[in-house]
Amino acid sequence: MSIEDDGGLRVLAINILGKFLSNRDNNIRYVALNMLMRATTLDAQAVQRHRATILDCVKDSDASIRKRALELLYLLVNENNVKPLIKELIEYLEVSDQEFKGDLTAKICSLVEKFSSEKIWYIDQMLKVLSEAGNFVKDEVWHALIIVISNASDLHGYTVRALYRAFLTSTEQETLVRVAVWCIGEYGDMLVNNVGMLDIEDPI
Repeated sequence: MSIEDDGGLRVLAINILGKFLSNRDNNIRYVALNMLMRATTLDAQAVQRHRATILDCVKDSDASIRKRALELLYLLVNENNVKPLIKELIEYLEVSDQEFKGDLTAKICSLVEKFSSEKIWYIDQMLKVLSEAGNFVKDEVWHALIIVISNASDLHGYTVRALYRAFLTSTEQETLVRVAVWCIGEYGDMLVNNVGMLDIEDPI
């Protein structure tokens, strides 16, 4: 009987691979990450149990470990865990090195778009990404954000104020500046008059 056919053996093998992620040897960890990626097609739930360790690997000092761990974590994100994982990834985005920022930004944006059930959550996460790594956000991503903002009439006031605040502190992020300038041009009256205030925000 193969491991694929025996659920107990499969979980045991996945748990052993999970323990290998804490090994000091980068080669062992890299192989373990590769095997866990293959295992997600057989038993994603068993791999999910090692999500915290995989997230630690995303923050590793070794570039190859980071890249592979991010690819694995991407496969594990679902509607139940997306919000805490996106929060962790965006926090790491702030301190990640320049070489990794592009991949990390692309994955975050893709996940936010894929799992955004609430427009305000989508807008909030995208503004955080634009503030931290706007220069790495692809054109089609911020174009899609503008469309969402345009269609969310109940959030125009909230969004223009949030973008204005972000603009004041992150003017070096060109994509953020583009989106902010567009939004202020469209809904500047709401910014000046604090129109459409939500309970969660303070007036400008």
